[in-house]
Order: sequence, then structure tokens, then C-alpha cells
Amino acid sequence: MSDIVTLPKTKRNVKISQSNELTQAAYYLSLQAKRVLWLCLMQTYREDEHDGVFHIKVADYQKYFNVSQATASTDVKKGVDVLSDSSVTFYFSEGEYEQRKLPWLAEAGLKRGRGQWSLEFNYKVMPFLLGLTREFTTYSLYDCGKINSVRVIRLYESLCQFQSSGIWVTTPDWLAERYHLPQSQKSNFAEMKRTFIVPALKKIAENTPISASMSESDEGKLIFTIVSKAKALN
Repeated sequence: MSDIVTLPKTKRNVKISQSNELTQAAYYLSLQAKRVLWLCLMQTYREDEHDGVFHIKVADYQKYFNVSQATASTDVKKGVDVLSDSSVTFYFSEGEYEQRKLPWLAEAGLKRGRGQWSLEFNYKVMPFLLGLTREFTTYSLYDCGKINSVRVIRLYESLCQFQSSGIWVTTPDWLAERYHLPQSQKSNFAEMKRTFIVPALKKIAENTPISASMSESDEGKLIFTIVSKAKALN
């Protein structure tokens, strides 16, 4: 008998809030690490106050991502290892620094016999996870959880940030830098469009509540037009 747990439909619409600074940051995480980060962001959405230590349960990973207990245990460890060894670069329009590169975690500990990790983020990263009093984006874990490509997920998060206006203007260089796209796509926009942007928009349209199209301006900028499926049906 399979030990995969299917989350009841009424409980699937779990919300995540992510600061726009984190949405716009430059980083690349594996799918397992991105999912562990989501489980942390879920806790900031549900709690008014937080002590800065995030508790990641293997059982939660199993439940939300519909995998076996053994896979969940392996995935959480892989995700924590990647976060422990990775950094994130934030960009600022004002202040002393134009950009700051920071390690994600200060400490990660596995509680003996409990199937639970405790993660303490770098204290300089914490303001981008907690106290979202400035601009932030909220989306559903159930929607983005159906996408298994990290770079497609990051594009979806960016589109969600501009969903209210319906327009997002960016450049190929911005996408390449922030999403850590491979060199073949960085150096050749036609390749980026063919192998990343077009299939990514197709996956987003098939698996999330929004769809988007992309056009190119005479100046070489990329213009994404974002449509909510719910609004489109009205």
C-alpha cells in the first residue's frame, strides 16, 4: 500500500507571502530547497509573530507535495543541504549598497527521532522573510506546487508580483541574472525564448490561475501581459 498522502482539496489552497525583494533577488535553488523555503514562508504567512526559527517537518513535505515518506525525508535533507550551502543576492534602488550577497542559513539542525529540521536563517536575510509591511506578493502553494521546474516557478512568482497591473516589463539580461539561467540562454536570446520563456509560459498557463504572453519592444525589452483566468471567464 502506498504511503503517499493526498491533501484534501479544501486544505490545498495554502498561502505563501514573499517579499518583492526576495522575488526580485538573484538565486538558484533546487526544487527540494525551493519547497523547503516555501514551508518556511508558509509559517510567516500564518503567524503574526515569529521567533526566527523555522520548523520543517518531513510529514508536512509529504502532505503538501504528495510524495512518499521516504522521498519526503530524502528531499527535505537535500533541500536543507542546498540552503545551507547557497547564497542569495538582493538588489536595492537606494541606500549604501546596490546589491548584497548573503548566505541563506545560519544554522540547520535535525531533531533526533522526530523527522523535523529546525532552520535559523541568516539574521540579515530575516527582514525579507518576516514583517512583510512593505510590498509583497501572495500566491497559493497548491498552484505553484504543481510546477516541477524551479526556473518556471521563479517566472510564475515574478508574474504574480505584477498581476494587479497586468503588465511586467523586463529585459533578457534581468531574467538571465536573477534566475541564474544557463550560459546558452544568457548569450542567445532566441535560445532563451525557445527553450525557457515559451515553454515556461505554457506550463504556467496549464498549471496556475494565470496566463501570460510576451512581446518584444523596439528597444529590446520584454513585455509580459498577465491575465487572471478567473477574470477572463467573467
